[in-house]
Order: sequence, then C-alpha cells, then structure tokens
Amino acid sequence: MKKLIFSILPAFLFAFISCMNMSSGSGENGSVRVALPGSGRATYTYSSSNAKKYIVRLYNDDFDQTEEGTVGGVIEFPDLEPGKYTAEAEAWNTDENILEGNGSTKITVKSGENTDCNIKMILEGQTAYYSKYMILTDYNNTKYIYDYKTVQETSTGFTLGDSYNAVEDNSGHIYHIKDSNLYKDSESVLSIDASNLIKNPLCYDNTTDTYWIGLEKIPYFYLQNSDNSYNTNVDRPLLASKGESFFNFAIQENKVYLIYIEYNDSGYNDSDSNIIYFTKDENVSLTEQKRIQLPTIGVSGTITDMAVLEDGTVAVLVRSVGVESETEGFDNTSVSNEGTVYSRGALVLLSSDLSTYKVYGWTDSARTISATNVEDAENDVTKWTSITAYVPEYEERNSYFYGPLKIVAIRPKELVIADCGANFVLPDYSGKKNGKMFTHNRLMTVNLRDFAISCKKEFSESEIKFQNLDI
Repeated sequence: MKKLIFSILPAFLFAFISCMNMSSGSGENGSVRVALPGSGRATYTYSSSNAKKYIVRLYNDDFDQTEEGTVGGVIEFPDLEPGKYTAEAEAWNTDENILEGNGSTKITVKSGENTDCNIKMILEGQTAYYSKYMILTDYNNTKYIYDYKTVQETSTGFTLGDSYNAVEDNSGHIYHIKDSNLYKDSESVLSIDASNLIKNPLCYDNTTDTYWIGLEKIPYFYLQNSDNSYNTNVDRPLLASKGESFFNFAIQENKVYLIYIEYNDSGYNDSDSNIIYFTKDENVSLTEQKRIQLPTIGVSGTITDMAVLEDGTVAVLVRSVGVESETEGFDNTSVSNEGTVYSRGALVLLSSDLSTYKVYGWTDSARTISATNVEDAENDVTKWTSITAYVPEYEERNSYFYGPLKIVAIRPKELVIADCGANFVLPDYSGKKNGKMFTHNRLMTVNLRDFAISCKKEFSESEIKFQNLDI
C-alpha cells in the first residue's frame, strides 16, 4: 500500500485531562494527580467511546516517567522535585491501535504543594486516514495482503498475484492493475493500455478520493484518472526530453510529485534521480519545474517509493544496497576481500515546495568489518582481512534502515515501511567459522510525532522475502 496520505495536523478539540488537587504533604517535594476522562473529577468537552487507554508522560531534564491508565482512572506522580515539567497525554483506541488524540502542557511543581492543570487534547484518529492492510511483495513479485494489527496474511476474497502496485482507498477497497485492466478488489473497473505504464503506475489521493495512473508516452509523462463512474478519462501531459525514465509519482489534490532519471552517455544512474514538483494543470517542460536531487539531500542510492502526507510533506524512501555499487543489490554479486558493501537507507521528509528536508534512519559513515585470527588461516584458504561496510551496527538495527523498499501502511502519526537488507560477519579462522551474511526482511515503523524508528515485525525468508539477497 503506498502513495496515501495521513493527518499530521490536529482536527478539533477532544478532551481535557485534568490534573487535580491531592492532600498536601509535609515534605518539601510536590506532586501531580491526573484525573482521566470518565472519572468524576475529570472535565472534558468531547466524549469518545473509542479511547480506552491513556498514556501520560511527565518529564524535565532530571525526571522522566510514563504511566498508563484507563477510562475513569487516575494517574499519580508523587514526590516530585520542585521545578518546571512538561506533561504529555495520549488517548488510544486499543481495538484498532489508533491514536485518538494527544496534547501537552507545561507544569510548575512547587515545594510542598500539589499542581492543578488541564491538558487540552486534540482529536486525531477518527478523522485521519489509516490503512487497514499492508500489501507486501515477495521478491518474485507475488503480492500478499496482511492485516495491519495482527501482521498475518488475511483473506479478502480475492488475490493480487503479480498485479502492479496496489493501493487502498478510504473504505479499505484495494485497487490494482493486472494485464490491461484496473481492478477494485476483484471487479474490473477500467480498461487501460498497460504497454505505456511507468514502473509504479498507480496512485490514490484520499483527499479527493480519486486514483491516478502514470503513463509514459515518449517523450511525455501523462496522468490519467477516471471518476467514480469510470467513464471519464483525463490525460495531462508533461513535456519531457527523449532521455527520461519515470519511476514513481504521488498526488495530493492539484499537486504532483514525480521521480525520474535522466539518461546520459553512461546510461541511467539511479543516484541522479530527480524529485520534481508541478501542478496538474501545467503542460510545461521538466526543466521548468522545481526539483531536488539525492546528492543535494546528502543521501545516495535508488528512490524506491514516495507519498504525500496530508500537511503537504513529501515522504521519500531511498535505498542504498549493493556490492561496490549502491544500486545493484546483492543478487548475482560477490564480495571481495577488502571490498565495500552497502546496506542502508533513509526516509526523507521534504517540504511541499521541495525547499527543505530532513533525513531519518540513514547510516552516513562507513565502518570496517574485520576477520579474526587471520594468522591461523590454513594455506589452502583465501585469507580475508576486512571489508568496508555502509551498514548499521547490529546493535542499531532497530533504529536504522537496511534498505527501505515501500511504504506499506499509513496510520495516524505512523508510517510502516518494508525494509530489506543485510549485515555481515567475516570469518573466525581459529574457530574455523565461516563468514556470514545475515539477511533482514522487516516492517519498520516511523513515529511521525517524534520520528523514532522501531521494528514492527521481522520475517524469516520462509515467510516472505522482499528482495533476493543471495551473494
């Protein structure tokens, strides 16, 4: 599932979580008592029966504590050193794992006193788009539909097989292209010319509840869409020169973002990928558009996916995987002694006009992976000493990417990204242990509030294998 949008901005007032008085103590420290919605002491202006769990965090430079509670309960923070604190609260729909609302406030705790406060919460989850499914692709291009919550393959009454990239709409229906037809679940809704499709040809814009198809009619890039009756086709050409290859695009209302690579004397270089911005009503040359390239951002490799977020932020995945090359991958390649391997990637968040950016999960420096006890290598063994690796440290594997491939789900304040790569261990000659490549096929979550990266699920290769990582 890709090229969707989510709510990063608050929608409207959700509730007040109240910090109420408790009996004063005789000590020098203070305390805070948090009354949750549903309790007799809490005040709130919007009732949401979906919010079942509340998480409250109280912190400053010297203190950081998080507590959980349920509807009608209270959370206490006793014995607090006097000073300034920040209180943050979240309301969660535990059935769907959706963040319903959050808020924060500043608190001053005084010696021997208790603190009154209100944390105004903002409703998020009920108005934001959220994926019900994750569409995962095996390396042979077979696609499977997984339930977001259980991370298990789910039955939807139809199969995707080797369809082109699939997208999920607001109602949980899945659009996908197979042969010369666009399907909504199992229903064929539009005949198309599949010979002109770009690499990732399908995009769904849930702000307008419409899908778009990317077509390549040399030397033009075209957008085509149909309304919900599937009887109105609109072509919108963007003039290109004769040397472009189009890979990805994403749309939000009238804004279009396109990934393309220029052809030069040495062929196509994925690291020279252009990210450009234009509007759907423009019929102008690519050279006239606002653009940014990977070297400008400070990352390298191949752009594998993109999406436009509801606040206009453009999310781009960059994958840098290969041996002596950042774009060739591992399949049918070999590692040489004192060679260089790459297995890294990044989530890049760009402003809507492509003028600013931030990079997350990128391994930006090399490290040396060495063999051990090389002096004990037997004469008939080729001695390895070291390789240079642009690969996350194993201890950092859950906060960095090995090679992101696809945005597979978008939830309120969260992206789920299919990540595939490897880390390496060189031989231990004294122990007669061979070197090994450890492969990873993982679903990584990015929290879009604090941009923390974590692992949601790691698959064995017998379950699913996003890319072929054999060397």
